[in-house]
Amino acid sequence: MLAALQVVFGNFPTSFLKFPLNVVLTLLWIYVIFILYRDYRKKTFYGLLASHLATKVTITSLLLGALVIGLFPQLSPTEALVKQGWLSSLGVYNFMSSWIFVGILFFLLTHLGLVTVKALYNRKNNKKRFLLNHFGIWLAIGGGFVGSSDLQTLRIPVFKSEPNDVSYSMDGEKIYLGFEMKMKDFEAEYYDNGMPKWYKAVISMIDEDRVEDITLRVNHPYQKTLGEDIYLTSYDTANEMPEYCIVQVVRQPWKYVQLAGIVMAIAGAIGMFVGGPLKRKDYDDKLG
Repeated sequence: MLAALQVVFGNFPTSFLKFPLNVVLTLLWIYVIFILYRDYRKKTFYGLLASHLATKVTITSLLLGALVIGLFPQLSPTEALVKQGWLSSLGVYNFMSSWIFVGILFFLLTHLGLVTVKALYNRKNNKKRFLLNHFGIWLAIGGGFVGSSDLQTLRIPVFKSEPNDVSYSMDGEKIYLGFEMKMKDFEAEYYDNGMPKWYKAVISMIDEDRVEDITLRVNHPYQKTLGEDIYLTSYDTANEMPEYCIVQVVRQPWKYVQLAGIVMAIAGAIGMFVGGPLKRKDYDDKLG
C-alpha cells in the first residue's frame, strides 16, 4: 500500500505540514490514541496494534528503513527526482521523506503511544519509570517526525563588500533571512600542501537597527535563537584574501522537544535499570 502511494504520488508532501497545522494534527492524533484506549481496548484490532508482535514489527521495519538510508546516498528532493529506475520510484534516494518511511514512523509512534497510554491508566507503583522512558522515546522520535516540515537548512554567501540577506534552501529556493550579514574579517591557517588547517570569520549581523559582531569557526556554531543556529561551512578559495564566506543557517524549532524526549528516555531507562527488571506478570499488568 505504502509502496503503491510512493510510486503513484512520489514522496510524502511534508511541506504542507508546517506550523501550526502539524501541532493541531499531533494533538488530534494523541486524542485519537486516548479514544482508542478508552472505547476500543477490548477489540481485536486494538490488541494487535498494542501487542508484542506489533513491537517487533515496528522495530524491525525501522531498522530496515535505517538500513536503506545507510546503503543508498540520501539526496535533496530535486536531486532525487533526476534518478531513474524502480529503486528511485520507491524513494530510496530521499527515503526519510518517502511514504514508506513516513508510514513506518506513523505506525511506530501510534503503537508506542498506545502502549504508553495503557501504562498511564495502570496503577502499579513502578509505572513512572516506564512512562518516563516510553513517553521520552515518543517525544524524541515524534518531535523529529512532526517537526521535519519546520526544519530549514539555508546557505548564504556573506560578502566583505556589502550586506546580504538572500539565502538558498537545499532545493535552490530563494529565502530572505529577515536579517543581513556582512563579513568583517577572515583568518585562516594552512598546511604545507595548501589545505586549510583552520579558519574563522567575523560576521556583522544586522537586524534592523541592531548590529552584532560574531565569530564563526568550523564546527562551532553561533546560536542566534533557541531554534536557529549559524555555521561557517566554506569560503572564497580563489583569492588570497577571501572576499566572501559561506554560512549555513539551520532553523530547527522542534529540537528542544526532541532533546527533552531524549533526556526523559535516558532518565527512564536508568530508573528501569536501577529498579531492576519487572516480573513478567507486572509487565503484563503494566501494559494493560
